[in-house]
Amino acid sequence: IANHKGSAFGALGEQAQPSQEMFENLLAVALASSFNGNSESKENSDHSQPVIDNLYIEDESQRIGLLNIPGGLWQNMRKSRLVFIDVPLEERLNYLTAEYGKFSKEQLVNAIIRIQKRLGGLETRQAINHLLDDNYKECFRVLLKYYDKWYSKALVNRDNLPKLLNKIACASVDVTTITHQLMNEKSIAV
Repeated sequence: IANHKGSAFGALGEQAQPSQEMFENLLAVALASSFNGNSESKENSDHSQPVIDNLYIEDESQRIGLLNIPGGLWQNMRKSRLVFIDVPLEERLNYLTAEYGKFSKEQLVNAIIRIQKRLGGLETRQAINHLLDDNYKECFRVLLKYYDKWYSKALVNRDNLPKLLNKIACASVDVTTITHQLMNEKSIAV
């Protein structure tokens, strides 16, 4: 809906982002269709107590590119159960290399430069040098280390983490397998 993947690389391969107002409208429509299975039943449902079964929202920062997740939804996301999909590092590296390695070096370097202050000078140079040497996997290894550090920090700063967190081990970044495991996740104790 945001036409952005939520990182410094998030705009690559995406259409232009909608306006904030359009984003919120599209988000409202998507969420409304999740209430009681679809939006057709809204006149028969009690929206003061919405029932959303198996709705998963990626744990993003409040800002996605140029857009902001509305405050009320953001606060609810921060209090909701959290499923951490634990995929081995090498599998994630293979996925990122395939997903982002198709973009031009110029686009990738520009994305790396956008995070250089937080990434650090040495890591920025290493990532760019690996990229210029056509060693995409090592470039993404440097970047993944950076992103893992920030995601871990955001995770541990979450209120009531032990009560909210459920880790699910997945062998690969395969949408079908992950979806199947998420659908069965309700039976796993939190």
